[in-house]
Amino acid sequence: MDKLLKKMYGLNVTGFERSANGAGSETFFADCEEGKFVVKFPSISEMNDPCAEPALCEYLLNKGISVCRFVKNKNGKYISIDEKGRLFHVQEYIAGTVLDWNAAPTSILLDSAETLGKIHTALKKYSGLKPGIGEDFFRYMTPKNALHSYENTLLTAEERCDEKTAEELRYRIGLIKRFPSFTFDLHRLTLTPTHGDYFISQLICSENKINAVIDWTTACIHPAVWEIVRSYVYAAPECARGEISPEGLTYYFFHYLSFTKLNEYDIKMSVRLFYYQLAVCDYYAQYYASDARNSVIYLRQAEFSTALLRWFEKNAEMLTKHLEKNLRS
Repeated sequence: MDKLLKKMYGLNVTGFERSANGAGSETFFADCEEGKFVVKFPSISEMNDPCAEPALCEYLLNKGISVCRFVKNKNGKYISIDEKGRLFHVQEYIAGTVLDWNAAPTSILLDSAETLGKIHTALKKYSGLKPGIGEDFFRYMTPKNALHSYENTLLTAEERCDEKTAEELRYRIGLIKRFPSFTFDLHRLTLTPTHGDYFISQLICSENKINAVIDWTTACIHPAVWEIVRSYVYAAPECARGEISPEGLTYYFFHYLSFTKLNEYDIKMSVRLFYYQLAVCDYYAQYYASDARNSVIYLRQAEFSTALLRWFEKNAEMLTKHLEKNLRS
């Protein structure tokens, strides 16, 4: 690390440590004579676009949104390649704390909603990001395909004698077989350039506010309401067991809406869209397939999403009606 940063950035490393957060990427904190920096080797996948991240963050910084500040290498580029051919970049270190899931105090929770509203407002005219939850998602992420994936993953769980995971997969298989026939009109949903993975683990926080939003590798175009609901359920303490407070989510929406707008169809579909996405995504397969050092994060995500599914199956329509009643313009 010291030779790499000296050669490519002119930085004199005095010490470094590996970040304990994240599953797909490798991230290091480098103490240098010139200051403290973050060195990230992002994972490369269909949804990740590390080469687009620096320009996007520079755009947001110019809009007054606190995000990552990237450092150019000696060639004047933000993206570098090491001797093994791996892409990496260097960012200025941002002081603060990354909170655990469902551990956001009220001040951070509401700041999260408002920050997301500011981001969506700032990115309205930003172009060049690829679709996230869009036509291709609904073409391939169907209940039929999800059922096939769950059945295959169940075989893996049974082979490994992983009975807890097997039981949760059996529940998902049953749920998919009786899943409601949701349809979504993308032309009526508010689609927006967005972070793509905006939730509590991507927020650098101080005691009462968010200092910065990090890790824009998955930036894409999503339905705005999907990222609203998702960011709430991962941050709010009341959701820790997979149960959602109708009043809490409504209040979160109110703070988001103080900075941008949604239409009635957005509100009507918000819960159903998030419920559908959770139901058709096989996080257990992702966990079994991963060789990442922190792959247990994928299992944690899978178990949390199953708890949410159990709650949604009984309460999704109640929550939808609550939002429609209380968020009417």
